[in-house]
Amino acid sequence: TEHPLSAEFARLEDYLELMKVRMGSRLRYTLNLPKELAHIAVPSLILQPLVENSIKHGLEPKVAGGEVIVSAQWLNGKLHLSVADTGVGMAAAAANVSNGQGFGMVQLRERLATRFGDDITIECIANKPEGTCVNMVFSVSKQLKT
Repeated sequence: TEHPLSAEFARLEDYLELMKVRMGSRLRYTLNLPKELAHIAVPSLILQPLVENSIKHGLEPKVAGGEVIVSAQWLNGKLHLSVADTGVGMAAAAANVSNGQGFGMVQLRERLATRFGDDITIECIANKPEGTCVNMVFSVSKQLKT
């Protein structure tokens, strides 16, 4: 099932607001969705598992908390989605997850591979100066499928 990228971001905002009730000032977030990309059809719930991981493995273990930044952009005919955090980082979180091989990431990779085949890249990298960033790049029509 697919829905507009704007709906994906709206669900994220609802989730993040709920998490702010729990974490208070320890959680900050930024959602960057350019208006011209709001209508693009994407599979449902492709960003939420990444945001959940950012909070669980990156921000919750950090006493000061931090920020989650979710961004979408269109480059070279492909949709680029990223979820970055300013949490404890990959090295500190390695005891809890295995570099993008946890259950949520494996399931997300399988769902997206089924939908996009080999035309998808997902990378989990260190976010400088601190935290983790997951980038997804895939081809999708800029026209909303109805």
